[in-house]
Amino acid sequence: MMFLLFSESVENNKKRLNQKWKGVFSEAMPIRDYLPKFLCNILEITDRSKMDDSVRKVLENEEIIGAYVSNAFRYLLLLFFAAQLALNWKSGDALVNGIAFSIFTAVTIGHTYVIRTCTHWAIKGFSYLALVSDFFVISSLLLYYTLHQNSFDLGFAIKNPIMNFLFFPLAFSLIQFRLRYVVLSVILFYLVYFGIFSYALLYDKMVFAKDWGDYVMGPNVLVTDALFGRPMVYLILAFFFSFGILRTLIMIRRIGEGEAQRSLLSRYFSPGMVEEMMTNPNVLEGRRQTATILFTDIRNFTTLSENMDPLELSKFLSSIRETLTDCVFEFGGTLDKYIGDAVMATFGTPYPSADPASDAIRALQSGQRMLEKLGEFNKVRESKGLEPVRIGIGIHTGEVFSGNIETSKSSEFTVIGDAVNTASRIESLTKNFGKELLVSEETWKLAGANFIGETLPPIQVKGREKLVTVVAVGA
Repeated sequence: MMFLLFSESVENNKKRLNQKWKGVFSEAMPIRDYLPKFLCNILEITDRSKMDDSVRKVLENEEIIGAYVSNAFRYLLLLFFAAQLALNWKSGDALVNGIAFSIFTAVTIGHTYVIRTCTHWAIKGFSYLALVSDFFVISSLLLYYTLHQNSFDLGFAIKNPIMNFLFFPLAFSLIQFRLRYVVLSVILFYLVYFGIFSYALLYDKMVFAKDWGDYVMGPNVLVTDALFGRPMVYLILAFFFSFGILRTLIMIRRIGEGEAQRSLLSRYFSPGMVEEMMTNPNVLEGRRQTATILFTDIRNFTTLSENMDPLELSKFLSSIRETLTDCVFEFGGTLDKYIGDAVMATFGTPYPSADPASDAIRALQSGQRMLEKLGEFNKVRESKGLEPVRIGIGIHTGEVFSGNIETSKSSEFTVIGDAVNTASRIESLTKNFGKELLVSEETWKLAGANFIGETLPPIQVKGREKLVTVVAVGA
């Protein structure tokens, strides 16, 4: 336990230090202020700290899959290099080729081991090592065969087909789904390529061709192609790879954030309404409207729960909530919130109905379905020798403010207003009258023609000066 607490403390300190120094550097060097807009957008897209946890997990999973796939391709390249060694056994240096092949094989096998046994961070770190190692092996082979020619001409290195092998690390960058690998591949390629080219110019170790015929048919190098053509091919290919990765990142973020939003909305709204809201998110903007509010509460919950252990109580509450919420969604209602053992739901939000009566009718139908489902729920409980569950339901229709209530750290869609308080008070009256489903006079005027009810004597409720008249539905 002490070790866990110590580890947690160290981790928290590291996070605080990282945030502190990140803030210091961002304030001292506002790099983004000096970058083009498209680069700022790229930084924004790839900034993991601004992604949802679900999106971040999907990306990490895709990166691990990419590491597996790139590792599988390394084994295919091993077969390709083995075939090259066999075909060029007599024309090449067997010892040097064997050493290069062994290094590539060792890195490939090491990559396999790390992927299968190590953490996500170790996999990323080893991928960087493999990338640098590949450039080192290919560049070493290229320079070795250039230095061992009869005449030391670095044009041989520029035109050597081995130079094309430097495209393989770039391809691995695409498979592994990391923009940084692409950037590192470009940097390493230009260091190798222009390092050779600069040395050749400085020490006069390259013969330049006069025209394309001399360049293509002979050993000489055309300066325009060597300086611009060949390097640009690598850069253009890297740009295509980067664009493909960015497009995929954008797609994953959109899908991930959309699914996260859909999952969040599905907790509070019926499936059909979730689909509508995904296409029209502006509906969550605040507005004043008429809505019907439903409150339900478990009778004698303290007595019911006092003999339950925490796990049993959690399962019991989850089961009751799911049953009642299903009844809300069945009639197109919105789950506003859970308040302990109470459930608050609304009808007519976030989409106000053209006729408030339809919302009131659906609220009453939902209340009746709750009582029906509760009867089935209690039959199962009684068969196990458990005490049946009783609930009280209060419904009221009135004007509310409906919309997102936001703070700096959270956002909640809810309704507020005197109508909400009145609905809650009416639910409390079910205890006074010994009834299960009570509705206000306002709601009954809208929906009463469709139901059987008994008007009860007016009663004083907290927060209201006038007496409140309620109707017991289904009496």
